[in-house]
Amino acid sequence: MIQTVTGAITPEKVNRVLPHEHFTFGKPGCLYDMDNRYQREAAYRNGVRNLQMAAKYDVNLIVDATTIEYGRDPAQLKQLSERMGCYIVCSTGFFKDEGDMLALLRSISYQTDLVSWLERLFVREIETGIGDTGVKAGILKTASSLGQIRPLERAVMEAAAHAQRKTGVPLLTHCDRGRLGLAQAELFRTWGVRPEQVVIGHMTSCRDLSEIMRIMDMGYRVGFDQFGILSIPDIPDDEQKKENLLALLREGYEDSILLSHDCMFDRMGAVSSSKPRYPDLIFREVLPYLRGEGISEETITKITRDNFLKLFHENRSTEGENA
Repeated sequence: MIQTVTGAITPEKVNRVLPHEHFTFGKPGCLYDMDNRYQREAAYRNGVRNLQMAAKYDVNLIVDATTIEYGRDPAQLKQLSERMGCYIVCSTGFFKDEGDMLALLRSISYQTDLVSWLERLFVREIETGIGDTGVKAGILKTASSLGQIRPLERAVMEAAAHAQRKTGVPLLTHCDRGRLGLAQAELFRTWGVRPEQVVIGHMTSCRDLSEIMRIMDMGYRVGFDQFGILSIPDIPDDEQKKENLLALLREGYEDSILLSHDCMFDRMGAVSSSKPRYPDLIFREVLPYLRGEGISEETITKITRDNFLKLFHENRSTEGENA
């Protein structure tokens, strides 16, 4: 079963998937930005518009990868899902340590065991729900900084690993500029996570194809999930991303790749970004390119649907198993 903001569904109900997008995204404190004031009604309208774009390409499930402290709005996700008939999966977890919300986690770490505290939080949001919204999280999200996994990020990752083993929900990661994916994979392995239920994210932005292949050879899935991003320095452009994707598919990794955009449908406060990105670019540009290079419809179905659904095929607790 797949836990969405309106309840659990069976895989058979899913057509196409965007497994890493953001309905809202803003740094902690963004609501106090007087020059870029957040308007919740406008965010709702943007959500409707983006869901309509995606629906034209038969997308009927989107993962909102926004973490607890970066503008996640479970109640609005539920409203959008009910209005538009699109399944939405809400995340639980924390983003990378930029000295903001994670400052609270640092304070908590002085009073109690932080990993245990975080694990309890994540499990509660998955099994009981998020506050009084009536929404349950259906996926875990973690992140690492550029060039290093900071102590608080490691604590979040370890807690998410324990929560993943206990609840069986999949785990999704952020790799800054496509780096440290292998380091993430090795850490998760030490904590006994099932690699087939983990997506190491933003490998679109990794220039080292051999590293991506090593991650997939360990049993993990990877996210080719940053198409359309132009503002991040020192990452491949979209043409190179498409060529890298094609090369990996030709190497036989069609069972391990998921496609998405990492779009921000609505930016809360001042958020650095390139020109607006839309959730249909993959279908307008990437898939036609792959078809033109001889990639089969079976493979396209795998990277836009089936590989995501496989994350949930064994979504059961592994607590107590040897790993």
